[in-house]
Amino acid sequence: MGLWSAYFFAKLLLFGVGYIGFDPWLNLAFAVFTALPPQNARQRFTKNLIGIPLAIMLLYHDSWLPPFARVLEQTHFLKDFTPEYLWELAQRFIDWKLLLGLVVFSLVYGLARRKLRLSTFVFAAILIVLVRPETHLPVERAMANVTPAPGARPAPQATIDPRNMRVEALDATLSEFYAKEQLRQVRFAPLAADDAPYDIILMHVCSLSWDDLDFVRETSDPLLRRFDIVFDDFSTAASYSGPAAIRLLRSSCGQVEQLELYEPPKRECLLIDGLQRVGFAPRWLMNHDGRFGDFFADVRVHGAFPAEPETTKDAPVAQHAFDGSPIYDDYAVLSQWWSERLQDPTTRVVLYYNSISLHDGNRVASTSEGSASYQARLMQFSSDIRRFIDDLDASGRRAILVFIPEHGAAVRGDRRQIPGLREVPTYAITRVPVGVLLINANGDVTDVQQHVEAPTSYLAVAELLSRFVADNPFTKPDFHVSSYTQNLPQTDPVAQNEHTVMMQIRNHTMVRMPNGEWTSWDVPTRRASLE
Repeated sequence: MGLWSAYFFAKLLLFGVGYIGFDPWLNLAFAVFTALPPQNARQRFTKNLIGIPLAIMLLYHDSWLPPFARVLEQTHFLKDFTPEYLWELAQRFIDWKLLLGLVVFSLVYGLARRKLRLSTFVFAAILIVLVRPETHLPVERAMANVTPAPGARPAPQATIDPRNMRVEALDATLSEFYAKEQLRQVRFAPLAADDAPYDIILMHVCSLSWDDLDFVRETSDPLLRRFDIVFDDFSTAASYSGPAAIRLLRSSCGQVEQLELYEPPKRECLLIDGLQRVGFAPRWLMNHDGRFGDFFADVRVHGAFPAEPETTKDAPVAQHAFDGSPIYDDYAVLSQWWSERLQDPTTRVVLYYNSISLHDGNRVASTSEGSASYQARLMQFSSDIRRFIDDLDASGRRAILVFIPEHGAAVRGDRRQIPGLREVPTYAITRVPVGVLLINANGDVTDVQQHVEAPTSYLAVAELLSRFVADNPFTKPDFHVSSYTQNLPQTDPVAQNEHTVMMQIRNHTMVRMPNGEWTSWDVPTRRASLE
C-alpha cells in the first residue's frame, strides 16, 4: 500500500473528529486496489494514475460538501460574486487547527512507517467501521452529551431506542410528519363592520438565528425585548431566502416538501390572500432589488403575492451586496413608506417587507469591512427597526408587527460546513427568533413578555394572526396577550434544502443526505467564523 496508507489514516482521523463521513465499503474496495503490488515501474505509474483521481472522488464523496452535480448547477452564481467575496469564501475553508493536526499526523506517520506495516492497521480500522455501524451512523454515542441550542429548554434525557434511528424508521417518521401537515389549515374570519382598523407589518429578515445571536453575544438585543410575544423555538424549515419566503406566504396550510413549493399554490394556503379577503390591502416593500436567486419570482409567482413591490425612491444606499447590488437603509425605506401610509386613506393594509441587511458578504457603503462586520450590521439593523417602531408608536396608528427571520447567517459554522454555508439546513441555521408587537393597543400589553416555548413554524404565525382578526385586540380596554398564544399549533423542527432534510429528534439532529442515507449532525461547532 505504501504511502496510500497515509491517505486512509488521514481520512479516518478526519472521520473520527467529525470533519467528514466514511463509506466503509467504498473505502475498503479502494484500499484493496491500493494494496495490489505492482510488478514493475510501468504498473506502479498506471496504478497511481488511476488511484489519484479515484482518491479525490472518494474523498469528495465522504465529505459533507453537496453532490458535485449540484455544485455545477450553482457555479453560474459565481459570475455575480465580487472578487472580494470570492476571496473571503476561499479563506473560510482554511482551518488552522486542522492544518496543525495534519502536520503533527505527518510527523507521527513518518516515524511509524519505518517500524510498522501500516496497511494492516488501515484494513483493521476500515473493518471496525464496517462491522460497527454506530461508528458511521452515531446515535446514542454521538448524542450523549449534546448542548441545547441557545434559549432552548433541555430535552428529556430519555434513552432513544436505536431501532427508531434506523434509516427505515427515520424515513417513516418523516413521511408521517408530512402526512399530518397536509391536514392542517388556518382560516380567517370576516371582520366586524365596526372593527377598529389596524395594519399588519410582516418583517421578513434575511440571516438571523438564535445561534447567530448567541455567537455575537446579542441574545438580549434591545429589539427582542420590545416584542410582546417571542417564539423561542421557531423553525424556518429552510436555509435559503426563496423557499423561506414562499413558506411564509403559504403559511395558512401545514408544511410541505420543498418541491411542492414550486407547484401552483392552493388559494386556501395563501396568507396574504386570506388577509386580503377580510379587508387588508396588500403592500410589498424591499430594501434590495430582489434580482439574485430570482427572489422576485419566488414572492410574486410562487408566493402568489397580489401586488407589485413599491419603489425605494431616494433611500440612501447603506450597503452593497456580495454581487455589488445596492442595499438601502432599512430605516429610510420603512420610514418613507410609513409617511406615505399615513396619507393613504386605505382602512387596513398588510405589508410584506423583506430586508437583506444581514446577508453574508455585504459591504457597508462607508467602509471596506465585509462579513466581519456582522455584529456591527446587526446592531445597526436593530437600531433602525427600533427607530421605526418608535415612529409607529408616535403616529398613534394601530399596527401589529411580526418579525420573522428567513434563516440564520451560519456565522459560527461547524466542522462540516464553513461559516456562511447553508447547504445543510441545520437546527442552528433554521431556529430563529420570531417576535410580535402590538403597537398602540389599549392598556398595557408589554408588562410581561409572552414566550411561546413549544416548537412552532409558520402555521403558528398564521393562526395567531387569524386570532387577532377574529378577536380584535385593539377594541379591548384591557386584555392579556397570553389569551392569544394558548395552544398555538406546534410543528416539529423539520427543514429541507432540495434533497437534504434535517429532522430534530428530541435534542438531536439527524440529516438525510441526497443519497438517502441518514447521519447524525451532532458535531462540535467550528470556532473559525465570520467574526
